[in-house]
Amino acid sequence: MSALDEIVGYLARVTFEDIPGTTVERQKELVVDTLGVAAAGVRAPGVKDVLELVKDSGGKAESTLLLDGAKVPCFSATLANAFMMHALDFDDMHEAAGLHANVCVLPAALAAAEKEGTVDGKTLLTAVILGVDLVCRMGVSIPLLRGWHPTATFGIFGAAAASAKILNLDERRTANAMGIAYSQSSGNRQGRLEGTMTKRLQVALSAKSGVLASLLAQRNLTGPHRIFDGDWGMLNLYTPPQAQEDREKVLHRLTKDLGKVFLGDELSVKPYPSCKATHTPIFSMLNLMKEERLRPEQIEEVEVSVSKGCYQTAGRPFAIRTDAQVDAQFSIPYTVATAILKGKVGLDDFTESSVKEPERMSMAGRVKVSVDPELQEPSSNVVNLASAIKVRAGGRTFSRSAATSKGHPGNPMSREELFAKFESCLRFGTSFPYKRIEAAFETILNMEKMESVDLLVEAFC
Repeated sequence: MSALDEIVGYLARVTFEDIPGTTVERQKELVVDTLGVAAAGVRAPGVKDVLELVKDSGGKAESTLLLDGAKVPCFSATLANAFMMHALDFDDMHEAAGLHANVCVLPAALAAAEKEGTVDGKTLLTAVILGVDLVCRMGVSIPLLRGWHPTATFGIFGAAAASAKILNLDERRTANAMGIAYSQSSGNRQGRLEGTMTKRLQVALSAKSGVLASLLAQRNLTGPHRIFDGDWGMLNLYTPPQAQEDREKVLHRLTKDLGKVFLGDELSVKPYPSCKATHTPIFSMLNLMKEERLRPEQIEEVEVSVSKGCYQTAGRPFAIRTDAQVDAQFSIPYTVATAILKGKVGLDDFTESSVKEPERMSMAGRVKVSVDPELQEPSSNVVNLASAIKVRAGGRTFSRSAATSKGHPGNPMSREELFAKFESCLRFGTSFPYKRIEAAFETILNMEKMESVDLLVEAFC
């Protein structure tokens, strides 16, 4: 049996009743988080343009544009909603896989469910859990050549798996959907290095393409089945030589404990709306300021030590290039400076007017980032997120270090903290009154009781 056969069989046989209750509860929290950041993301640069594009393109009214209400073709809604969800880089992340998961899977499953019209909450949860698990499995198992973007490259398969489950495709058609997805699997990190919107856009393109793969397979279009180990499969084309030599180990990791262990349980929820590479420095700086009762005017200089991958992602001296928000999201100097000045790092700190404030620009100039050669990247997919800070303030020197930050499974957010993030997102992006925000939160946390996912969509329109 090939790896794809195992995966397709697993997708077909798992039902809601097979999934542990703890995994269901965790996934509902992740849906809360993802829909919350979508509500905030509606205000992000580029979102309005994408919404206008898909509405202007027309087509059959199948699935809803969240926070807008218009109905467009299923794959168009997936594109726009995924773009919205990832626009603020505030969505969940699997740190060991080096990727975002729900942002690819949830919009695909939700749009496909609306298109079908008879999908209940249990079915949607099952599909999303399976899709998220597959994306994370690929991320921890298949080391990509340096420069590929794992979220987009692997996310398309999670979107295809979840939408195939929603569309109730049989094993043959599901295998074809995965093969069609492989023909479109792509995504690179160059846009992230240059501070462009393709960082958020290629994730949306991945989600859209995953849905499209399932819709094409539903109509009996075919795709290759040896997508992992074929002569031109992923292991031969996308991975370094060592992975090609160790293909049996790679495939074993990919399929180990399918249907028994669900890797979505390991996702981190972000407390700050910025690249994960900024989080441990922010976390350490906020704790240091509080514990030592430091004031911003006392800060003379901050030295931050990170891995090479972390430096390449977010460590360069802060400068505004083509998009102030993107540059700030991917800047350790800017986010640490904000932590010093504001005692928090929140959504309001990434508006263009906030980013350009002279005091932030000045403080960011005092934050120096360097590479610690001892902090090695775990794999070509993953940036080592550990960091250390050294702060000179008031003639004294303080040091802190952190390997993880708040929101990691080892230091999770409570339900109260999740609601606080959810509320802040909806207040930032919508005019919903408190009672409606509270009702939306409760709707998601009880979504397994829904007879139709329309109730979920209505809560965000």
